[in-house]
Amino acid sequence: MRFDNVLAELGRATGLDGLAPDADGGCCLNFDGEQEVTLIQDREEDAVFLYGIVAGAEALREAETCRLLLAASCLGADTGGAAFALYGNSVILWKRCGEFADRIALEKTLNDFLAQLARWKEKLADAVFRTGGSASPGISVSRSWLMP
Repeated sequence: MRFDNVLAELGRATGLDGLAPDADGGCCLNFDGEQEVTLIQDREEDAVFLYGIVAGAEALREAETCRLLLAASCLGADTGGAAFALYGNSVILWKRCGEFADRIALEKTLNDFLAQLARWKEKLADAVFRTGGSASPGISVSRSWLMP
């Protein structure tokens, strides 16, 4: 199913009528003001990319934190198939997905990704706190944003 149609279905099901990608194929979803996920359609690849910020780049000052992220990203083994990247001044968790068959498939993918995003925000905040730094101001974790 086309990404814009799946996104519109998700919008109708969640009370966000008119949910649609922008002209560049992107859409940013905010869950309870705590978790933000950007979805970007790559029309040439028939793919959708999801990403969310897990920490500020300053979280990478310690070699142990870098090792943790690289090891977890190896083949997506500890990230639900996602990987970490440095994007501007932020560490992001990102995942490449194929086209979604329907709204249910998109919801499942979003829920799984949101759980990983929250998990890694918490892990990075803990790791950086132990080394005396700050992963990102105001990081807090809640499970209430998962879709039913």
